[in-house]
Amino acid sequence: MHGAVVIACPRVFSFSPMRRWRLRCYAAVILGASFALGALAAQQQNVDRSPAADTDATAAIAQLRLSDTLADFGEKYADPLALIEAAKIRKMLPPPLDGADAAGTHSWPSLLARASQLAGSNRNTQALIADVRRLKLREIPVIPIGVTLLHKQIKQKSADRAEVRFAAGEMAMVYIRPLTAADLDLFVYDDLNNLICTGGSDEHNSQCRWRPRHDGSYLIDVRNDSAADVDYELAINRELVPR
Repeated sequence: MHGAVVIACPRVFSFSPMRRWRLRCYAAVILGASFALGALAAQQQNVDRSPAADTDATAAIAQLRLSDTLADFGEKYADPLALIEAAKIRKMLPPPLDGADAAGTHSWPSLLARASQLAGSNRNTQALIADVRRLKLREIPVIPIGVTLLHKQIKQKSADRAEVRFAAGEMAMVYIRPLTAADLDLFVYDDLNNLICTGGSDEHNSQCRWRPRHDGSYLIDVRNDSAADVDYELAINRELVPR
């Protein structure tokens, strides 16, 4: 095997010290083979760990995550300014990430409504809210991106899985956000079932990003360990592969 460590171990049985040396010799062989297998497994993972610049699509998903983080902060600490900035970022995103649907708690209209409620009679804050409301689409640069944004539900104590194909050298990004205060675990596996990314963090939102070494499919595995069904949002810079 390429990379294996070869050590000649003599067949000596006469003396106890030599038997001990022989055992240590075999242990070295096993250890060397283990390192070689580990290196081979790492080479087989379909992921390129070298740094890579964001694409328009991955940058947009990163902005979506920033908006969600600010929105969570603003709601937790009753900070209208954080909610206003979250709404502005969300409104400036290209469809389908702009959150124009007023039914969502993180849509920009909902965020501004909540910010206005927290601001009360503060004129300066209300003026900032009005500025974001007045932003017109023609003032917002349209970024040609290919991002899929899905609203999904995962049952209690279960998993929600999807297959996605990515091309070699193409930056891949997956982002999930529970629509309630629930923790979901995100895992990504390559076509050889190697775990290449986990999206767990201290926040409810999770993200995975990687770059394939060659064309291949990936399994997106979202798990819900709670005792309740969870609605969540999935953003990915690729179309899901139908099964």
